[in-house]
Amino acid sequence: MKTFNEVYSTWHDRKMINWTKDSAVVSNSLMTNHVLPMLGDKPINEIDLEMIDKLLMKMDKKGFTASRKKAYSKIVNVFKFAMGKKYIISNPAKDIDLTMYKTKASTPRATSVKPKDISRILTILNNSYHHLQTWQVTIASDLMKYMMSRPIEIAALEWIEVNFEDRVIIIPKERMKSDRDHQIPMSNQVFKLLKEAETHRENSKYVFPSPRGQGPITTRSLLLRLRRAGIKSNELTTHGFRSMASTILNEGVHIQGYSKDAIEMQLAHKDTTQRGVYNHAAYFDTRVEMMQEWADYLDKISKHT
Repeated sequence: MKTFNEVYSTWHDRKMINWTKDSAVVSNSLMTNHVLPMLGDKPINEIDLEMIDKLLMKMDKKGFTASRKKAYSKIVNVFKFAMGKKYIISNPAKDIDLTMYKTKASTPRATSVKPKDISRILTILNNSYHHLQTWQVTIASDLMKYMMSRPIEIAALEWIEVNFEDRVIIIPKERMKSDRDHQIPMSNQVFKLLKEAETHRENSKYVFPSPRGQGPITTRSLLLRLRRAGIKSNELTTHGFRSMASTILNEGVHIQGYSKDAIEMQLAHKDTTQRGVYNHAAYFDTRVEMMQEWADYLDKISKHT
């Protein structure tokens, strides 16, 4: 009888037909980190409700409530797939009572917008190092504060997307879940960090290959970088860097003010109107200036000891 891992792998490969590369990476990371260690090596027909309940309770206990909800959904679908293949005759996950687990209200992603708070956080990150920290996580984390990009866009960055000559990163529309490619001007700081990553380049297509597999590093590794440095969850998340930049740039108090259109374009927020199409081309030069000033601002208020 096939194991849960074998069935999951087949299911995952089939689902990838309609997924972006990033969605596939996030999905596989979730299962690899939380589900497969407990269920992966077990025959699919021997897994019962009690085993699944134990897994979900463990995720809740460790504080992975949001991930637990996503993991449960995938587990249900893997078993449904197994039924279709006639490996099992019933789905043990469908009888789970979700009201018996933790619920978590949706809250805004934590960020800091006061210069003194940003300075403190950046200073901590500049001067902290964990023994489990790899060069991939170190450089990717540094890029995160400068680029205003989503964590997955940085973690799964590919060398083909990096253009040193034109000093621009171009993430294809397939990765952006958009109708167009996303251009990210390289500040001097981003250019330098990517050149540093290039010194580690071997055979992987990824800028930040996972030390333990063929894919890229996970977004969770970037979050762990914050937590291991002592940055609390109510102070900053990996997505919080985007909110931080948006707030400071829109205020125009501590840094030159930039148009809302240019900022929204750099954050890759969707605007499918005719005006949005025009803005995509019109604001690139402005974004080149904005990204450099943002990076310089962060360096100015942070400290190395």
